[in-house]
Amino acid sequence: MKKYMFVILMILMAGAFATTIYIPDDYATIQAGIDASEDGDEIIVAPGTYMENINFTGKAVLLGSLYYPTQNTSYISRTIIDGNQNGSVVTFDSEEDYTSALIGFTITNGQGDEFPNYTGGGITCINS
Repeated sequence: MKKYMFVILMILMAGAFATTIYIPDDYATIQAGIDASEDGDEIIVAPGTYMENINFTGKAVLLGSLYYPTQNTSYISRTIIDGNQNGSVVTFDSEEDYTSALIGFTITNGQGDEFPNYTGGGITCINS
């Protein structure tokens, strides 16, 4: 009986640990990494320019440049999310809270909307 309890405990514990996803090693785009993530995961992005608009889609994940694990501020200017003038660069609109984090990026080339949406060009937070 103890053997079965131990196996069940190990299975439960295996699901309790966060995964670290690396962009572009694991996924080519930041959004693909977010889509593949689960609550509690960390997504670490290598330096470069990423031409995309991202949406956290309600995920409680930490999205960080290499600044996050190293605290080296040079990574902030070298890790760029470029929205290509295609709306908000980063969107939080699915009831995200403090457990969804964006750390250590340069956000550029977003385009905001006016009435009735009032979304920001850089970062939009709605229902969050």
